[in-house]
Amino acid sequence: MSPKRIIAYFPEWKVKDEYLNYSVEDIPWKLLTHINYAFAKIVEGKLHPIEEDLFYSNMEKIKEYKKEYRDVKVLISVGGWTDSGEFSDVALNEENRKKFAKSALELVKEFNLDGVDIDWEFPVSGGLPTNKARPEDKENFTLLLKTLRDVLKEENENYLLTIAAPASYTQIHNTEPDKYHIFLDFINLMTYDFHGIWDKYTNHHSPLYGNPKDPDEKSRERANCDFAVKEYLKFGIPPEKIVLGVPFYGKGWICEDDGHNGLFAKVKGIPYGIFDNEDHPSGSNPFFFIKGVIENDPNYIKFRDKYAKVPWLWNPKEKIMYSYDDEESILEKCNYVIKNNLGGIMFWEVTQDYPFKGHTLVKLIHQKFWEG
Repeated sequence: MSPKRIIAYFPEWKVKDEYLNYSVEDIPWKLLTHINYAFAKIVEGKLHPIEEDLFYSNMEKIKEYKKEYRDVKVLISVGGWTDSGEFSDVALNEENRKKFAKSALELVKEFNLDGVDIDWEFPVSGGLPTNKARPEDKENFTLLLKTLRDVLKEENENYLLTIAAPASYTQIHNTEPDKYHIFLDFINLMTYDFHGIWDKYTNHHSPLYGNPKDPDEKSRERANCDFAVKEYLKFGIPPEKIVLGVPFYGKGWICEDDGHNGLFAKVKGIPYGIFDNEDHPSGSNPFFFIKGVIENDPNYIKFRDKYAKVPWLWNPKEKIMYSYDDEESILEKCNYVIKNNLGGIMFWEVTQDYPFKGHTLVKLIHQKFWEG
């Protein structure tokens, strides 16, 4: 078995007091192959730190850790859900693409990084309503990746170029994987958030396979990891270039009825996550909170979906359901990666592990891929 990649996203804002005080020192460097530093944004067509002070202090620490962990590659990840609004403009013509690519290269060189990860959410449609979007994003995304590859390669052919790629059928087909994959070292599939606050009934947000009892035919067929992987393989992408994304967080709903012990139940509201502000419940909670608090709450009962290969929690009293991944389902996904000769596992994100500075899930993945 060829060694598999273990790719962690590290969100800059989690170092703040109001989050976790999670620092570069807390990253489990020895258990990872790649770290995607999230995120940089685009300002006037160029790559730019989101919070300069935080960025520079983190980069100083990363520089030191890279001396010790020479095999761990650190990439700057650009965009994400909140900062993808400028990609359409940046990709629009060759002049814009070159300007952006050169700014990305400058930052990589300045901080001795190993490459760039593009997280455009999403070309053509589907991100924030404020994002610029055009039908020609489909072709321009490919051209942007080509320009980035050319500019990086000119400087150093070992620089990495990767993307965080959508897992929904529509968004996959709003891009050209058959054309763009040749410019990439590997592709991180965002095989999570298949379901969320927009849904009318509860469901798994990162099922490995579909459940035949899912009342929605499209969801039953398409809203799962296996479908997304196979969809990319249809474009002729070598399986070892495909990295399966797993969530280190869960999603919750408040239900009207019981469904099947909370699964496929009618949604009437969204519970608050531990980092939510008052007016915006996200239903999202980190794995360390689900495992350490909710799983231990006597009002919650744990179930496992034999089809989807993932667990869920159900509180019949308050009618709250949580979908998430645990140790068993993460191992199922690691086995899936091995069986299908995929390139490894990526996760969003490292600070949400259990306990949040103890790395339960990362250790499991490392054992499976590197020690097993």
